[in-house]
Amino acid sequence: MPSNQALKRDSPESTVVEANVEFYRQIASKYDRYETCASNPRLQQALDRDLDHIEMILGQRSRPIQCLDCGGGTGNLTLRMLKKGWSVTVVDVSPDMLAILKNKARRANYSPRLVRDSISNFLACSQNTYDVVAFCSVLHHLYQYLPIVALAAERVGPEGLFYSTFDPVVARFPRASLWFETFDTVLAKVIRDRGDFFPGMARRAKKFVQRRTAPNERPVASPGDLAEFHAKSGLDDIAIVKSLDERGFKVIDHLRWAAGRTAPARALNRRLRLMENFKIIAQRGT
Repeated sequence: MPSNQALKRDSPESTVVEANVEFYRQIASKYDRYETCASNPRLQQALDRDLDHIEMILGQRSRPIQCLDCGGGTGNLTLRMLKKGWSVTVVDVSPDMLAILKNKARRANYSPRLVRDSISNFLACSQNTYDVVAFCSVLHHLYQYLPIVALAAERVGPEGLFYSTFDPVVARFPRASLWFETFDTVLAKVIRDRGDFFPGMARRAKKFVQRRTAPNERPVASPGDLAEFHAKSGLDDIAIVKSLDERGFKVIDHLRWAAGRTAPARALNRRLRLMENFKIIAQRGT
């Protein structure tokens, strides 16, 4: 269901939100087979292990574990939570992604609560608390991620958990990381999305000659350039940990690993560490 509250029109944040809506309108149908976090078996197993760990931390309960999946999309994390018998609310700005999740859930006889809204607006307006507030490959899509982490922390109940995974870390060598990311993306297009190979290369070429445009100070050749707002610059995971610590959370798991869309790039990157992703599991005090 859509929210009645809207972001300030034409603000930088609303522009990024609108870009996400259009970006996922374009890629929703291929997301599950193209995006590494949703298609790679090793990463899928990592999600299962994380949820097992979270379940163990929360312990036995007289009611289902209450979860908020922020930016749940087509259900990469949500469906795993539902399979465990957890109660899940999913908030996502994309009606196309939520439609896919709705069909998947119906086929599996699950009934998540689906909310079409921006994450910032939902968290700011909600008064509910949850046992788990989760972000799976989401924080890099947000215009300002640290204020969202702070809002999300308020929605975590006593002894509940904040969980975020599959977001990029700020690169140690930005220029080398950019070239490596281009190499990896070209490989991914050849392997999994050949129909977009030449259009994708054209978009990249266009960005090299474009000027940075206000208000977001970057060349924009397609909605993805705004939708994946921090994908190339990365996120400061240490600042996220500090923010959670200031709000009474204890970090249980904080891990970085070599990232990549394709197997050859990941194998090479395990040595180079030019692109890294991170996860954080943190528990709120009583």
